[in-house]
Amino acid sequence: MKKKSLILILSILVFSCNQKTKKNDTLTKNLNLAYKKGAIIGFSVSLVNEKGLIYDKGFGFTDIEQKKAYTSNTIQNIASISKTLIGISLFKAQELGKLNLNDPINKYLPFKIVNPNHPEIPILIKHLAYHTSSITDLDEVYAKSYILTKDKHDENEGVYDYFNKPKNNIPLSDFMRNSLTENGKWYSKNTFLNAKPGEKREYSNIAAALCALVIESATGQDYASFTKENILKPLKMNSSGWSSKDIDPNRRSRLFANKEKMIAEYSLITYPDGGFLTSSKDLGLFLSELIKGYEGNGKLLKKESYNKLFEKQTFVSNGINEAYGVFIEFRDSFLDIKNEMIGHNGSDPGVFTAMYFNPKTKIGTIVLVNTDTDFTATVWPEIEQIWKSLSDYQNTINK
Repeated sequence: MKKKSLILILSILVFSCNQKTKKNDTLTKNLNLAYKKGAIIGFSVSLVNEKGLIYDKGFGFTDIEQKKAYTSNTIQNIASISKTLIGISLFKAQELGKLNLNDPINKYLPFKIVNPNHPEIPILIKHLAYHTSSITDLDEVYAKSYILTKDKHDENEGVYDYFNKPKNNIPLSDFMRNSLTENGKWYSKNTFLNAKPGEKREYSNIAAALCALVIESATGQDYASFTKENILKPLKMNSSGWSSKDIDPNRRSRLFANKEKMIAEYSLITYPDGGFLTSSKDLGLFLSELIKGYEGNGKLLKKESYNKLFEKQTFVSNGINEAYGVFIEFRDSFLDIKNEMIGHNGSDPGVFTAMYFNPKTKIGTIVLVNTDTDFTATVWPEIEQIWKSLSDYQNTINK
């Protein structure tokens, strides 16, 4: 009887394994079909749950000669998904007793920032966290954050007209002083809304980076090292960091306008809002942690902090209610696929990224793309096909 039971169990395991292999093969086939549309140079995907990786794979190339394969270990900038690390860092700093989200930002900053339209109303840390600070991104100011890595470029490297020379690189603190203080070099009252702090939600990259500066000032530790100590090391995200010196440069992808033109290498002065460098496999470790945190089982923060991170705040935009947590968004659809999702997406020159998990199935999805969405009309349909393939796969494993 025991022998028969063992044979039955082994048969079930083999069948289950074969079914998973078939589903994975189908997903790989569908993603290859998307890649063959030919607009995207390289991309990778990862699917995770609370336990870790379910599926990961890369497609295409990281170089213009198309010799280096893009894999799930390939590293690139992930744009605004970077902001989700600010959320974790905020609550970690609060747990350490270094700050409180209800505190005014001027309690910690080395200079004073006020909305000139409402100087009597302080901007609070939580206003930065929910994008209700009344700080807005003026193009002519925020563009100063983009810094070229070198002065001279090859003919097949495109340089945006708003990219700045390496000599214009300055510390994050100086950028904020120049942008947001009354005597700042680039200061404009138009950087602030007429709305009161806390009154209206308007997404702001500068305000997000300012939040990271508040963390620096409150903890006495630069933001990059704070996140390394409190996020990257505990999660063993060994292939991630905030600058080229933190990662293996041989695994970093170039970014592309199209197949004929790369985008000149750049970095961000306001790096916390969009300059995180990682791979889909490494980022999967972070997304797994977010899923566990949502369930109350995370390791980076206490349960109470995760509850606050994911606590829904509702804002009205164009007559529609939208829900957000701290540097995180709640969606009921993305790229025409209807589904409950929690996470963030990102876009920058040569970059499209998405990182979301389904709060019901506890499955998370990551897509990293090294090709700009503005230069080739077929990039978006290709991204949509990738996302649909991943969604279809999740539907099969949830049955």
